[in-house]
Amino acid sequence: MEITQARCWFCFMHTPLRWLGIPLCPICRDQLYDFFWVSIVQTIVWLLGGIDGLFFVIDEILLFLVLVVVKHRLPTPWEQGR
Repeated sequence: MEITQARCWFCFMHTPLRWLGIPLCPICRDQLYDFFWVSIVQTIVWLLGGIDGLFFVIDEILLFLVLVVVKHRLPTPWEQGR
């Protein structure tokens, strides 16, 4: 059985890994797991009345953009001088 390489949906790196049929590199997969864990905690806080619905939606969108889409592409502050 041949392993085919596909491009990660978020960072476009070649990867043989798939998650639910979606090609994801190991870094993006870990970031997606982090996003899901934070989403579970936020959902519980929202259900308990700790935050309102609009804040919940805005926060989920921002978390996804930062954790999954942007974080892997930006260099850390200590790597920018290299």
